[in-house]
Amino acid sequence: MKLAEHLSQGDILYLNHNEELLSVSENNHYRWLAFDNVVQSVMLKCKPWQLTLPHQIAMMLPLLFIQPQQVIEFGLGGGNLARFLRHYLPTLNLDTIEYSSAVIGCFEKYFNPQKQGFNLHNNAALDWLHHNKKKQADWLICDIYQKNQSIEDSLNLTKNILKNINEKAVLSLNLPSPSHQEIHYFLEHLRQLSSDKTVVYFHLPKYLNIIIHIYPTSFLLTKESAISKNMNFSHPFLPHYIVNRWMGFWHHGIKY
Repeated sequence: MKLAEHLSQGDILYLNHNEELLSVSENNHYRWLAFDNVVQSVMLKCKPWQLTLPHQIAMMLPLLFIQPQQVIEFGLGGGNLARFLRHYLPTLNLDTIEYSSAVIGCFEKYFNPQKQGFNLHNNAALDWLHHNKKKQADWLICDIYQKNQSIEDSLNLTKNILKNINEKAVLSLNLPSPSHQEIHYFLEHLRQLSSDKTVVYFHLPKYLNIIIHIYPTSFLLTKESAISKNMNFSHPFLPHYIVNRWMGFWHHGIKY
């Protein structure tokens, strides 16, 4: 059965009607989180660490090239990225910043079945950045869903993140549903903000997400060269089948 069919056949576990409709549903195989009836994240119950949606795979692609020690994640949702990272990098220092206390509560009750310890911070992203300017990371991930969030809001947050990261860090962004004009506007500003870095983006067929990775220009040259010549190199922590699949995915990225 296709995932879309699974998600049309579920029982509601939780419903919150505050600022936006937040719900948790499940069937025999999956549990999922939705905002205003739009599915935001999906957990495979028998393998909760497994990524289930294409944009999540696109977000994790830098793991082909880096083995981060410190990651800062903006936006928790159902915790798919956090569970995946903790599974494959159990000693990773991961800070997750989430504005909604209801989302954090849902994650702890419904989306952390292994009861792992996560560093969750109930803050707005800009507030957290302001008070943690000295906090450095190898990789920063911005995957925020916010009702009525404009492209200017996303750009402002990106500017503030880029101001505070070290020159060797990688930044990954998820723009949930930008128009063509908004994508162009965002990328043009990003090029000005990141003139010393490489920007690569992914447009996912049948999905509205645009995934953007920003990394130092010289960062991937050696590894990328090796990958282009030999697809069968070993990886320190990702399974071989994931590496092969992701390398094919990576080559669909568009440098800007």
